Amino acid sequence: MDTIPFALGATEKTSGSTSSVYISYLDVGAPKEKPYQEYVKVTNKGSKSVNLKGWKIKDKGAKHTYTFYSYTLKSKASVVLRSGKGKNSGSTLYWNKYSFIWNNEGDTAYLYNAHGKLVFKRNG
Repeated sequence: MDTIPFALGATEKTSGSTSSVYISYLDVGAPKEKPYQEYVKVTNKGSKSVNLKGWKIKDKGAKHTYTFYSYTLKSKASVVLRSGKGKNSGSTLYWNKYSFIWNNEGDTAYLYNAHGKLVFKRNG
């Protein structure tokens, strides 16, 4: 498996093919913020929509896992996954946790496709 530098604090994991879907931003939050203020942004840089059903986002150590159950990410679009409680919309989803997901002092978000293959990771 090759590791390709992608952006500051991020790497894309590939094995023969690259995914158009990646984690474009990880906001781990700050002291005294609310859980809904921390988030991970997933972007589709490709020319086709991608069905994210079965894709997962995990934190370092896999203490927390979010599974996309029914979401299609359009071409050249992003979706924000917020840790706290809220009402899902077209561009924002909620983990619906009362507690924090990401460690304020730094954490890593991992994106897995529906086959369980790591396609991207980002440090925040």
